[in-house]
Amino acid sequence: MSRITKFISSLCITLVMSVLISILATASAGGGSTVGVSFTGQTVDTICFGSVTVEAKYSLGGGYGNSEYSCAALVMKFYKAVYGIDVWNLSSSGSVPTASNGVAFTQTSSPRVGDIVRFQDRTHWALVKAVNGDTVTLIEQNWGYYSGGGYVAAVNRTIALGDAQVSYFTYASYGETLEKQAKEAEAAKAPEYATWEEAIAAAFDEEQTFSVASEDNLKLVATDKALDSVLTNTLMG
Repeated sequence: MSRITKFISSLCITLVMSVLISILATASAGGGSTVGVSFTGQTVDTICFGSVTVEAKYSLGGGYGNSEYSCAALVMKFYKAVYGIDVWNLSSSGSVPTASNGVAFTQTSSPRVGDIVRFQDRTHWALVKAVNGDTVTLIEQNWGYYSGGGYVAAVNRTIALGDAQVSYFTYASYGETLEKQAKEAEAAKAPEYATWEEAIAAAFDEEQTFSVASEDNLKLVATDKALDSVLTNTLMG
């Protein structure tokens, strides 16, 4: 066999393998889409939990080991931002996540948004972004491949809820955190005052926005900077 023939054969095999890898990788992004990664640090997806938003970022060519772009790094970033804890033991396809505060992660068959996803047929970690019936949508880092001469990331990849190769772990303080965030949001709202006198007195203390529950359900918005006009309007009305 001539050198040219060997070269052509080798080139054909390489091209076929590249196409197969691309097809398999695309198929594994079931129901999702892909985003081209053009620079390291690019945000390709986000997850919102209460008032917290966490970004999934990618590195050109993937992120492995302890890189901030690794799959485990997204999980750790999410739990640090939402719960203020460090998550450890995201090291293998058989390990169980642990929290720095000692609160347990428990395996569940009913995953919720933010739960940790562990793949057992490979060392890969992700987060639950949404659950719709028997379909789980993921947010993840370092799930990319080369296609069309560039590097792409899978976004909104879906898996079957009953997939035997996947395990889900939920954090024991899940409900407590949602309740806490709801209370903080409520507390951040403007206070209500029963009388005009209380509202105006409060304006002297500090600049703020407030509402007054009057008999006519009128709403007054004022600050101490605008107090003169408020008093004028009140007296004239």
